[in-house]
Amino acid sequence: MRPLSRELTSQYDISIKKYQYLRSNYFLDTNKGKFTLRKVDLTKEQLGFSYEVDTHLNQCHFDRISSIYETKRKSPYAIFEDESYVMQAYKPCEETDFKDINDLREIVLVLARFHKYATHVESKIRDPEQVKIKNIYEYYLKRQSENNKLKKNIMTLKQKSNFEFMFLEDCEDYRKLEEMALKNIDFDLACRLIQSVKDMKSVAHKDFTYHTVNKTNDKEYIISQIDVCNYDIQIIDLAQILSKIMQKNEWDKQILYELIKEYDKERTIRQDEMRLLKFMMTYPEKYNSICLKYMSSKRRWNYSMFEQKWINMLSYREKQLEVANMIQSW
Repeated sequence: MRPLSRELTSQYDISIKKYQYLRSNYFLDTNKGKFTLRKVDLTKEQLGFSYEVDTHLNQCHFDRISSIYETKRKSPYAIFEDESYVMQAYKPCEETDFKDINDLREIVLVLARFHKYATHVESKIRDPEQVKIKNIYEYYLKRQSENNKLKKNIMTLKQKSNFEFMFLEDCEDYRKLEEMALKNIDFDLACRLIQSVKDMKSVAHKDFTYHTVNKTNDKEYIISQIDVCNYDIQIIDLAQILSKIMQKNEWDKQILYELIKEYDKERTIRQDEMRLLKFMMTYPEKYNSICLKYMSSKRRWNYSMFEQKWINMLSYREKQLEVANMIQSW
């Protein structure tokens, strides 16, 4: 077992009875309950802001989060050997199942509640007016242009890898999805969404995956961390987790409809947000990710990874196209 430094733990007002080291976390049994202690690679400014959001959520009585525990000096992190550590409340949990409809429903509901309470967040560290929020329309318009150039570049290659042949054979469906998606948004919409974040001081999670939500023995669903949260467009969190869920469930349109409906019951989706959600659920993000990684790759003939990702993506292509067409009627 990896030893736990007394110099580190003495920064907290606790007495440790026993501990276990697992998956880069120390699991502590103390006189004040159970905690995790982990090293984090984050700026002190981000750690301070995350703690402000954590405090705000607790004041709003949102208890589905592993709260940060302060040091004796009222700091949200401890420093040991020039590294930052965060201690959080802990309940024994198991991972959620992305094919279990009840788990999926609860994952979306806990996100909706997080979004509902993570508004009007006041910060002494970060000014929402100064935070750079990505203009979604500009970003994906640029990605579409670059992906189109990629096709032209591959076509000019005299020798092509298996992946490049596969790309040319099947990329047209995904290019059509890009075009279909971009019809749902425009520059003005993206600007309005950004301004809404600043006006409402709303915070997005920005790393909401199935690893982020765990299920306790009492069937409570807990968000394990908000490490990279920031003032941002909340509905992007929902779109990204729904995209992952769809990939795991072969783009089952009934699941998609039910989960959006569940989220909307808890936290109403506004008209501009629905347009953005339609865009993001139509846009072929997996295709975009493969294109981006391909363009960043330096070893042209080591593309077995791309081949496998492409094959996996094709396995649900027909369902994805069907769902995309359905979404346009919303």
